[in-house]
Amino acid sequence: MSVVTTRFSRGKLPHWEIKDGRYFLTVRLADSIPREAALRLQEVHASLASIEPKSAQFAQLQRHYFLSLEKYLDSGIGGCLLREPQIARIVVEELECLDDWHVEVAHRTIMPNHWHALIVPSRNCAHSLGEIMKRVKGRSALRIRRALGNGGAVWQREWFDRWVRTESEWERMVRYVRNNPVKAGLVADWSDHLWTK
Repeated sequence: MSVVTTRFSRGKLPHWEIKDGRYFLTVRLADSIPREAALRLQEVHASLASIEPKSAQFAQLQRHYFLSLEKYLDSGIGGCLLREPQIARIVVEELECLDDWHVEVAHRTIMPNHWHALIVPSRNCAHSLGEIMKRVKGRSALRIRRALGNGGAVWQREWFDRWVRTESEWERMVRYVRNNPVKAGLVADWSDHLWTK
């Protein structure tokens, strides 16, 4: 069985969309990573554009990128707006609204300066991954700016996405999402974290 892939770019980073794909997503606040580190991460991720998305090399480089990103995110850099319950709730509500686009948010966690989600667009979903992300980020940013009473960037322009290839990888990603607030010391058990499902 062949896998149909579509490459799209937003800004400088390549993204791959897979027909009937399942995705692991990471979206971070605008101030969550120092500028110099963000530039280094962009260079690594941009090199993915020349690699076949189904290859082991692509998966390995993508994992390297994510582990580097994770190191910065877990250090709690920035204003950590998502610590505020009303702000975290906005993100959860916008993710839940994806149901009307036929996108299941199977698992998610909202951390102080970023969030992760495992999403599954159904065959009835008429929207691309880029459109899905534009909706969640755009609508949540508008609501967050209103709640805070100020303007400015809320999210980094880019996001991290990974096509989940196998069931074992899916299970590993579920464990990662659930363990994130535990690893960060926010709770002792993932089920105690209000923003994790």
